[in-house]
Amino acid sequence: MRSEPRKLDGVPGRALLHPWSYLAAAALAFNVFWLRRRHPGVVSGKLSDLAICFLLPVFLVAAAEWLLTFARLCGGRVGPRVGPRGIWLSCGVSVAYFALLKTWPAFTGVHRALLGVLDAPFGGGRSFRNLADPTDLVALVMVPLSAWHLARVAEREDDRLRSSPSPP
Repeated sequence: MRSEPRKLDGVPGRALLHPWSYLAAAALAFNVFWLRRRHPGVVSGKLSDLAICFLLPVFLVAAAEWLLTFARLCGGRVGPRVGPRGIWLSCGVSVAYFALLKTWPAFTGVHRALLGVLDAPFGGGRSFRNLADPTDLVALVMVPLSAWHLARVAEREDDRLRSSPSPP
């Protein structure tokens, strides 16, 4: 018995389920759990920042699409996905958050509080480190790549919707 691969068309947050997102998440995990501990240095210091700057806008768009889906299920009249403005907004929020984190030491407290809330469902109690280092801002080059990735996923979704037969 051969099973057909599951299609991800129409799934909220589909960009997060793309191989580029998996690659960024794998690079982040590899860096955090192995490279940084065994070979600390410039490469291990920047690798996480590069992965985070790619993944954060993708994560924000995915979260927004799941919220839109929930709103639709509750009877809201909203679209099924985030449009170009939402993509640019997620990228702008990501740039602002990362820039504050890397240039303003007082923002570390806000960052730790947010991560603590996000970590609570997984048991909490982890400690999060951050060093305000303006040289890490070089990782922001990944945000336009993330925007391009999100736009391409949205474009493919638009093409899919245009080519699918409309219901009678």
